[in-house]
Amino acid sequence: MKKIFTLLLILTAVFTLSACQYETNEIVIGEGDWQSNQFYNQVAKFIIEEGYGVEVDIIAVDTPLLIASLTDGSIDLNIETWSDNMPTYASDIEEGYYVELGLNFDDNHQGIYIPTYLADQYNIEYITDLVDHKELFPDPEVTNWNAESDKAVVFGGPSGWQVTAFLMNKFTNEEIYPELVEHFEFRPLESTALLDATLMSAYEDEEPWVGYNWEPTTIMGLLDMTLLKDDAVYNKDTGAGMVPTNDVTVIATPDFIENYPEIAAFLENYRTSAQVASDALGYMAENDLSAADTAAWWLKNNVDMWGTWVPEEIKTKVEAAL
Repeated sequence: MKKIFTLLLILTAVFTLSACQYETNEIVIGEGDWQSNQFYNQVAKFIIEEGYGVEVDIIAVDTPLLIASLTDGSIDLNIETWSDNMPTYASDIEEGYYVELGLNFDDNHQGIYIPTYLADQYNIEYITDLVDHKELFPDPEVTNWNAESDKAVVFGGPSGWQVTAFLMNKFTNEEIYPELVEHFEFRPLESTALLDATLMSAYEDEEPWVGYNWEPTTIMGLLDMTLLKDDAVYNKDTGAGMVPTNDVTVIATPDFIENYPEIAAFLENYRTSAQVASDALGYMAENDLSAADTAAWWLKNNVDMWGTWVPEEIKTKVEAAL
């Protein structure tokens, strides 16, 4: 009887906590430490709070904590889920820990970029075209650089990233890319801020630059860049081909979908593009705005897009709030 009584007390406490949770009428969204995630979350927050009358709390999480928090229900939503970066993504969905509501965007390219003014001037379209213009990319660490004998430099991201290892394989693969190996060094930079600084410095003076970048980012919103092509079949181990894009999804817990079916329906329609985020981040940087202010600016100027995500009465409420 003691065990039964104790169990009843525990169950009562659980139900009481659950009831309190729903009475607060609050949705918790996870947020990574990158700006596009902050922008997307503020867009969703504004629509949910002003359109549906439900408060939103945004908490910072890294990927392992996000997975754990979705699994135990302490986080309800993630608006920008890089599914390829979550090793248990497919199995978690299969187990029912969370549900994929929709696809936010899937055009998140990454690879070797050059400024478009350079691509147009020298007709550089493929990564192998760089060999014909080696002289444009001298090694900044060599005082008396000689294009005939010294290797040119392609800048990379931090060495711990998977994409950095992939690109390093490309520039050391003598079987598939002998000329790239002979004439170029792929040089990782341990700070993305330093990587972007080298690009901005060159871009401001319309000088040559070649290196790794990805979308969506602030710099892709500010600058006109060209992603170099590679027709080889993608192989992550050899560095062949181009890095495939990743499905960036909206995911939620089953409890969230059950308790907020109308908001879940809105999030099923939450579809943008990497360019949307890059443009927003570029505007944020140029005008020194917060993510919340940037989201409000974007909502005011893109009613034709987000207006299709929600019913007409919700759209009217959000527009009035804006």
